[in-house]
Amino acid sequence: MFSNGKKSGFYLIFILLLVLTLPGGVGARENGITLQEAIELALANPNNLGAAQQGIAEAVAKQAQAAAGRWPTISFNTQYTKVGPYSTEYPMIPGTPIDVDATGSYNTGFSMQMPLYMGGKINSAVKLADYGVDSAELVYAAETDNLIQQVIQAYIGYLKADRMWALSQDQIKILKEHLRLVETNLRLGYAAKTDLLATEIQLTQAELAAVKAEHGRKLAAEHLSNLLGIDPARLALCSEPRIKTGFTLPPVEEALQQAEAGRPELQSLAVAIRMAEENLKLSKGYWKPNLVLVGTYGTQNQSSPTLEDAVWTYTLNLDWKLWSGGAGRAEAEAAAANLHKLQHTWAQSKELIALEVRQSYLAVAEAGRVRELTALIRRQAEENYAMVKAKYELGAATNLELLTAQTTLNGALNDQATAEYDYYLAVAAFYKTLGQTARFLQEVSEDA
Repeated sequence: MFSNGKKSGFYLIFILLLVLTLPGGVGARENGITLQEAIELALANPNNLGAAQQGIAEAVAKQAQAAAGRWPTISFNTQYTKVGPYSTEYPMIPGTPIDVDATGSYNTGFSMQMPLYMGGKINSAVKLADYGVDSAELVYAAETDNLIQQVIQAYIGYLKADRMWALSQDQIKILKEHLRLVETNLRLGYAAKTDLLATEIQLTQAELAAVKAEHGRKLAAEHLSNLLGIDPARLALCSEPRIKTGFTLPPVEEALQQAEAGRPELQSLAVAIRMAEENLKLSKGYWKPNLVLVGTYGTQNQSSPTLEDAVWTYTLNLDWKLWSGGAGRAEAEAAAANLHKLQHTWAQSKELIALEVRQSYLAVAEAGRVRELTALIRRQAEENYAMVKAKYELGAATNLELLTAQTTLNGALNDQATAEYDYYLAVAAFYKTLGQTARFLQEVSEDA
């Protein structure tokens, strides 16, 4: 039902190795940043994964601390105790006071404590610490996966914004050229004033769209630069990620199986369940005694702290809680309830992830269809614009018809560019729902 906790470490290494061995090199940053290099920069940015990395370091330290509980502890101690001065009665003559001088003594020695039997508490603590490391590694793997997905979205988001800005500049250029033609025709008497006004309005609208596109481009650059930890002024991209030709979605049932095995959220819950099972086992042993061997090697001396004439003393300390007012049984019941809660959470999360996979599957199919239709509309708009422009040059089409054809073509170009990027993001999101972002980067995505 649950995957092995050691799978977390493999999952983490799998992601990092695949990402860092993708084609490309850091030297390419002189001409721009590829998607792979962007991911490398984001992974190296301590503000992104620093907390998760320290979480692993903390868990490893706690693991060592728990393992140390199996071994004896040795300590050195010295004490100085001073008594007096004080007054008392002379024992042979009642009522006669006598002054007693102050006296002091040193207690010096080594002590050792060796746990002999702790009712399984030490073994449980070690297992829980091991699970803690597994959990921390899974958290790091999940955050790494999320970070890579954020970089993909931000990288594509910037490319998309940049393409919208470039298309707006092309539209302005076309309209300016057309405006000069209309102005010439107006002077020659071949165009009306309304043609000039309509063209000027269209140009102003295109300039307004360019302002908005430039703003979106700057926001996208800020977002991506923040993830990469670089100055937005230095941001330049040099790759155009796309889905490989011939890509097909895996069958839904296969995708569901991959998601159940690959999603770090389910793996984290599986580790949490094993921790709850260990806690339940530990809490059920609340009645078990603790037996500790205590050994001391020391002496008492009135002149100085020394080990001269020191002797060994051994003590077996048995601590057995015979009655606690039902607290132990209540603790076990709480541990059992927590285990059942986590099991229900795991089952619910599995269902929600399955729903997410199906929804993402449908989103890819829809994005693919939209991509095909927008490509068709673009071809139709290009053909229509070419025909209307030719008719306009022959005087067989009005200025309004040409402006309408230009607007239609510009909208088609924008829609197709948006559909291409949205399709890429939809496929990336689908593999994210499977917990296989690394596989997406290696097998599905490629640079144009």
